[in-house]
Amino acid sequence: MIIEKINKFISIAIENSNLEKQDFSSLNGKKITIILSNTSTIINIKINDENIMLQESNDVEPDLSLEGSPIAFINYFNNIDTDNSIKISGAASLAEKFSNVAEKINIDWEQIIANYTTDDIAYYTAKISESLKKNSGGVKESFIRNLKEYIRDETDIIPSKESINSYVRDVDNLRNKIEMLDVKLKRVK
Repeated sequence: MIIEKINKFISIAIENSNLEKQDFSSLNGKKITIILSNTSTIINIKINDENIMLQESNDVEPDLSLEGSPIAFINYFNNIDTDNSIKISGAASLAEKFSNVAEKINIDWEQIIANYTTDDIAYYTAKISESLKKNSGGVKESFIRNLKEYIRDETDIIPSKESINSYVRDVDNLRNKIEMLDVKLKRVK
């Protein structure tokens, strides 16, 4: 029952997108499996006649298998992180074509939410979603900046620049003293 609703949702999203027949031509008849690591979720996809459909199970070996954490997939599709850990099994060219189709799908979230709720809820949900998309880059930068400051200032993992400079000076002084002792020892001999 839920898969039928999701398939209907995907069909509407494809109708509202700027996908063309040639985008699906190389994917027609292909079966793709998406395995979400650390969960028990396996998504089976079949692509037929310019449509993407979810299936309960895959009877045959998929043409393409993608495996990664849910966060890795979210980051990939939102272009947040280029170092994602998604494993690809099967035809790599098929993965690229599937990714291109997924990028072109234009989902009108406001319309879909309005079908199940009121127009006001759909409008404000879309506005919140847009705001989160805009601010996601700033949140990521802030998190990274705070993490760097924490590692630098609150932990002893990374020494400060002054500590490193002091250490280098001490090593240089020690080296000079050893060289002087070496010269004196050679004179004594």
